[in-house]
Amino acid sequence: MTTKVYVSKNGVVSEAVGSQPKDALLFAPSKKSATQVIREQRASRLKNSQFIKERFAEAFRSQQ
Repeated sequence: MTTKVYVSKNGVVSEAVGSQPKDALLFAPSKKSATQVIREQRASRLKNSQFIKERFAEAFRSQQ
């Protein structure tokens, strides 16, 4: 199964065939479901938030 690639040129979206100009925006649909994408984004956000909190705590500890 091949994944179709789409191109946006001058506000018009069509299937990409052959080489495309530099200023064209190329994109392909995700193989993930919306639920899976949201779950991954939430996990990443929580991980990043925890990392920031740890860094703040470390910075304040080193000042004392």
